Amino acid sequence: MNRLNYKRVQIPRVRERLRWLAQGPRHIATSFDGYIINGKRFHTLDIEKATQNFGVHLEAETPCKLRDERQVIEKYSYYGVIRKILMLDFRYFVEPVFLCDWANVSFGIRKEDGFILVNLHDGLWQFKNDPFILASQAKQVFYSKESPTSHWYVVLKAPSRGFHDLEAFDESMYASHSPLDMSSIDVCNVDVDESHVREDCEGVLV
Repeated sequence: MNRLNYKRVQIPRVRERLRWLAQGPRHIATSFDGYIINGKRFHTLDIEKATQNFGVHLEAETPCKLRDERQVIEKYSYYGVIRKILMLDFRYFVEPVFLCDWANVSFGIRKEDGFILVNLHDGLWQFKNDPFILASQAKQVFYSKESPTSHWYVVLKAPSRGFHDLEAFDESMYASHSPLDMSSIDVCNVDVDESHVREDCEGVLV
């Protein structure tokens, strides 16, 4: 049997933050009703407040398969509402995340007369396996109901309110809750064989 010759390879030093992220957070997280980040004040949908600060918008690049089976990268917009604000503890640092209900991108988002409308009632199961975003990724939007009986809302961009260069809790208004066991969050197990490439887009032929 031939002895395998091993060569020592110098591996670049991994950033400490990435190392802890790879190990995952503690199983206990702290939940909050509100959070200030990116110059915006966010709070959960269940909070009874006169202001509406629970709308979120996320822009993301998604692999998309064309009709001729070629794969391209498309930009998509996702719209949702914040259900939970969680602070994940990675031992040496914490990371705020938003757990959201997301409008169905296949039939829950449409453009009409120059406005974007979203359905925040039907088809919210689409992202049940992947409801979280980093708080730093969230862009704030407001929703105005199309009519009293409609499930559709007009998307309005949120103006800046002057919370610049802030990333903190507003402790005077938002009290933290008891530690939350992350295993109790109702998120389905991830299917490793599940495809994450969109099949329902035509793309642009070049």
